Formats: sequence, C-alpha cells, structure tokens
Amino acid sequence: MACYMQGLAETRAELRALGIVDPILKEAPVDDVLCAQVSAAPHISHWADFSAFQQSLETAVPIVDTYLMAVGAAKQISASKTPKLHDLLMARPMGEQMLRYVGDWRPDGLVRAPAVPEPVGAIIRARLMAAAMVEDHENTEWLKRIVAERGWPKRSDVGDDAAGEAWLLVQHADADPAFQLAVLRAMEPLVPSGDVSQTDYAYLYDRVMLKITGKQRYGTQAICDKGRRLSQPLEEEKAVNRLRAAVGLAPVAEYLAEMDKSLGRCQSGER
Repeated sequence: MACYMQGLAETRAELRALGIVDPILKEAPVDDVLCAQVSAAPHISHWADFSAFQQSLETAVPIVDTYLMAVGAAKQISASKTPKLHDLLMARPMGEQMLRYVGDWRPDGLVRAPAVPEPVGAIIRARLMAAAMVEDHENTEWLKRIVAERGWPKRSDVGDDAAGEAWLLVQHADADPAFQLAVLRAMEPLVPSGDVSQTDYAYLYDRVMLKITGKQRYGTQAICDKGRRLSQPLEEEKAVNRLRAAVGLAPVAEYLAEMDKSLGRCQSGER
C-alpha cells in the first residue's frame, strides 16, 4: 500500500505540472512494475492451507509457462524486419494483445481457455496479469521515446493502420496517466486535418479524463453493475449521443449492446 500511495503521489505531481489542479486518479495503476505485480497476486481465500496452494501451483505453472513461451515466440515471429516506424508500430502490440485476450482465462471468455478449478484459474490470471503489466510498461517506455524523438505518429506519415496501433499502445499506458494526457494534447490539433482519427481521440479522451477528473465525454468506458453494462460517469449525460455522433460513434445504447454481443456476459467490476 505504501508503494501504491507513493506512486499515486508521484503521478499527481506530474499531472499538476501539466496544469491539472486536482487530479482524482480513482483506481489508477502506478508505474512501479514490481508494486503493480504484487497487487495482482491472488487472494489467499482460494486455499485452505499452503499445501492446497502448492497443488494448485503445480497445475497452473506449466499452463502459464507454456502460454508465455507462445507469446514470446509470436513476438519474435511478428517482429519488424525493417526500421520503418510503420512496421515497428504494427509489430509492437502482439504481446500485450495475446496477454489481454486470454487474461480472464475462462471457457466462455474471448479466447476459449481450457476449464480449470477456480484456485488454479486464480493463479493463471494473476501471472498473466503480472506479465501484461511488464509488457505494457515496456511498450509505454518505447512509445515515449518514439514520441519524444518524432512527435505523435500521424496517419499521413505512418498510415491509418500503424497510427491505430500507436493509439492502442497509449490507450493501454494506464500506469502513466501523465504520458497519456500529454499524448491526448498532442493529438488534439491533429484531429481537424485527419492526421488523428476522431474516434481514437474520443476513446483516449475518455480513458484519460475518467482517471483524472472522474468523468468521461463520449461514453466509451463502461462498467458492469448487477449484471448490466453501464457507461461510467459522463460530463454531459444529455449531450453524450450528440457528442458521439460528432466523432462517428453510434448511440450509447447501441454501443453497450454491441459490447454485450462481442464480449459475452457482463461480470461485476469489469471495465
């Protein structure tokens, strides 16, 4: 907890330096990878004693190690063969996407993972989450160097597909809200010319401002409440569909229904 609070204090200081007077940072992760990994550990209530934990571990570890080896192999195979920024951006998200798609590890998840007893699943999910945190941190540091050297990747420079992958990386840079905010500000003047997708900007705006202020503008961030997907708090609830239409997004009700269709049943606490 001390590590987490220190991380929040440092992030708040960074945001104040960027002009955010009172950043909320509700449930925001911190940029200390080890601290974040510790927070991913499964709760001891899954096991009656240490012997039971060891038995679950013996089953879970080979499964996770095999999958992480596959992630590493996929990253090697898909790695860019050229120094072109387009190619580098296209290859970069492979690892984090593989970890995210299987992160919930359940038979009815995005990837139909093999069924395992819940105590085993808890260990698998914890290790995959910890690995994803490392992947996100490495991707964020890499992207920060790219942005510092070349500015935000424009669609006219790297193509629509690679610009979309750059957006994906910053969208998942949740442990560094100050960097996300700096990118959001860099993207904003590029929207009118089409060098940044309106939709990408809207999604990042919601992701960043929800953490910083507690409210979003376009209703892209949802939460599950008693089995239903709902938009998280909005800046202007009555204007949200008009604002969404202006950036090419469908009405909130259609968006949430599509999420239910593509992601499956809604689970409490899901983002």
